[in-house]
Amino acid sequence: MNKSTLFGMFAICALFASCDDGVTEVCDEGNKAVIEIFNNSPCTPDVSVGSDDVATDMGILATQSVEVDAGDIDVEFSLAFISVCTALDTTVTVACGDTVLVEFTGS
Repeated sequence: MNKSTLFGMFAICALFASCDDGVTEVCDEGNKAVIEIFNNSPCTPDVSVGSDDVATDMGILATQSVEVDAGDIDVEFSLAFISVCTALDTTVTVACGDTVLVEFTGS
């Protein structure tokens, strides 16, 4: 293998390794980011934040708070097989000390 091929392979590996999608910044205790989840729908979704389940059958007009570290956080609302609502998958970007509201309307 010649030097230019080896250098090209190294450059490609470095490029892929430098993409840190979703990497979070660890927040100090007491300065975590807060995601407020509000169910403003006639349905009762299961809610997960960053792949952690935070609510099962979340009640109508219910609120749930979750403390997280900073970064891009996935919030997923899943529903029963038959439902009048539409599931929602979204990503929110939060910084240490921020509070972000995610409202589930079911549409």
